[in-house]
Amino acid sequence: MSTTRRRTHDPVGATWAAVRRTGSATAHDRVVRLRLSLLVAVQSGVAAAGAWWIANDVLDNPQPLFAPAVAVGTIASSVGQRFRRTLFLVAGVAVGITLGDLLVSWVGQGHVQIGAIVAVSILFAVLLSGEGSFVTQVGGSAMVIAVLSPANTALALPRFVDGVVGGVVGILVALVVLPLHPIHRIRRAGRPLLDHIATELKRLAEAARTRDAEVAKQALDTLRGVDTSDLQTALSAAVEVVRISPLRWHNHNSLEGWRHGAGLMMRSLLQTRDLALNLETALRRDEPVPAPLAAAVDDLAEAVRHVGVEWSPSSGRPSRSQRAALTAIRRAQEALTADLRIGGVNVANDISIIAVNTIRASGVSKQDAEELRRNLAPDATRDAGGPEPRHPPAASGPPPAHGAGEQP
Repeated sequence: MSTTRRRTHDPVGATWAAVRRTGSATAHDRVVRLRLSLLVAVQSGVAAAGAWWIANDVLDNPQPLFAPAVAVGTIASSVGQRFRRTLFLVAGVAVGITLGDLLVSWVGQGHVQIGAIVAVSILFAVLLSGEGSFVTQVGGSAMVIAVLSPANTALALPRFVDGVVGGVVGILVALVVLPLHPIHRIRRAGRPLLDHIATELKRLAEAARTRDAEVAKQALDTLRGVDTSDLQTALSAAVEVVRISPLRWHNHNSLEGWRHGAGLMMRSLLQTRDLALNLETALRRDEPVPAPLAAAVDDLAEAVRHVGVEWSPSSGRPSRSQRAALTAIRRAQEALTADLRIGGVNVANDISIIAVNTIRASGVSKQDAEELRRNLAPDATRDAGGPEPRHPPAASGPPPAHGAGEQP
């Protein structure tokens, strides 16, 4: 166990794993990434064109290269970062340009001068602020000036203005003119994550049916390596847009529901690792794993894969995800009436916890979801043709997102 934990937190190993995942990405994965980046690409193009037009045609600045460059950098940095960090980036570029121009005019150009200019610029930036993005941009912008530009103090002010223009245009495009749709962004980022978790749950169900501990171990290793960074970035970007963009203020309530759902499903991701570990342990100890337990894991995979489907209160019927989650709970309770040992009991409890989180992620309150789980326990003694469990109440709030982890 300790060896596994060290491997899990090894930064070098994690980096190589990320490289391998990138290299082995399927065509579908690449298309998904392309769709997620489409709006950012359009925003960057519009921001670059707008910044160049303002700096070149409106302000008549000579060589306004930095205006579109800063605009594009602002668009890129604003995805998943706080507005404050974007402002620091813009300020860092503008200060770096100005400082670089002044230093080049004093010490000239050359390899020694470049090193001195970058060092002095970084020290000056640290003196002004310890913010990492600000310091990095001051040093980087001063280096570009030192390498590419002749000494010309007359260009210092126009380049400073170019940096400010590019930053302002980038912020306006990203947050006002073409803001991303916060809910669509979360759904698109969460779908691959949910599919990944559901696939491994299917593998765990097969491991339970075939009593193959090695397959359970493989699923556990894969679940430990699941990356939630895309979803977390989408959540952060969505919060930023809804807070600042007037065009997205009306999405505030919906976003809260989706954030809550994403948090619940992220906790479910952690719980699936426990489920995989408990199942592997039960199989290696040759504990009984009855058929209802394997079927419950199958149902759980279906519930997780479709948790983003919106609840339809008008029909009074649960969604596909909710139906599957209810069935998983019922089958897990049925398995608990069999002769289970500690590993099997833990698996059944893990299934119930993940299923309840999935139901809650679709808009059902915690109290109603827990009551539903308790009411399903007696169903284990009913015949297959007995009455169906009652449906959960329709959600009063917006449907939440794809993701992981419970939030209180």
